[in-house]
Parts: sequence; structure tokens; C-alpha cells
Amino acid sequence: MDLSIASLQAAGAFIAPPVKKEITWHANGKAQTATVYVLQESFISLTQRWDAQDRGGDLAAQRIASCITNKDGVPVFTVDDIVGSAEAGHGPLCAELAIVLLAAIGDVNKVPEGTLEKKSNPRKSSGTSSRSSSARPSRKPSKE
Repeated sequence: MDLSIASLQAAGAFIAPPVKKEITWHANGKAQTATVYVLQESFISLTQRWDAQDRGGDLAAQRIASCITNKDGVPVFTVDDIVGSAEAGHGPLCAELAIVLLAAIGDVNKVPEGTLEKKSNPRKSSGTSSRSSSARPSRKPSKE
């Protein structure tokens, strides 16, 4: 394939519509199930996370906020919704829900097995060896 916008579009290289996922977590000892839509991560979402990291932002909250959307691809959460704030009017999301949301994001964005396999490059010896400090002392007489 010759790399071009048309060939990339045909190959599905641009993000697709959000993927519908069912998630389950527990609140107050009771199982809660919801339907969420997960947007594939894009170049923009990656660079936004890097910017958030540079500003000391919460990367997990940024990832959830940028990837969990409604069926039309509009984000459901802001970072403040996830970490909680006085403006949001509530505390942070419970850990189990955050983990389930991150798992759904990971599932939608996973790289197919074998795609990133490294080729084995055995280390080659330079033919020299270094002497450690515990090597035998020299037999050469010292000049005193």
C-alpha cells in the first residue's frame, strides 16, 4: 500500500465511531451495570494527555474524560467529574468504577497480539572483558 490519506481511510486508520460496551461495578454492595461508549484514542487524545502530564494533571482522569462518550461521541465526563471538586458537587469516582472504565478503554484500544513483537537481537560480546575491583592484585613489585 502506498501511504496516502485515501489508503489510510480505506485501511481504517482514522478513529471510528465510539464502541458500545457494557460495564459492571459495585456500589453499596450492589452490582451496577451501565452502557458506555468508548472512543478509540487518537493522536489528539495522546497529545492532550502529554500536555496534562506536563501540567501535573491526572493522566487516568484525562484518559477517562477523553474516551468515555455518549453514542454521538460527546464526552460524558470532565476531569473534574472524575477527580471530584467543589464545582462538580461531589467527590471522586469510586476506584472500582474508574478501573472498569479504564479496562473498557484498554479493551477498545488494545493492539492485536503479535503486532508489537520485538525481534530477538542477541547481545554480542565485544571480545573484551572488564576486570572487577576484586581481581587479583598485580605481582609486579611496588616501587618503595
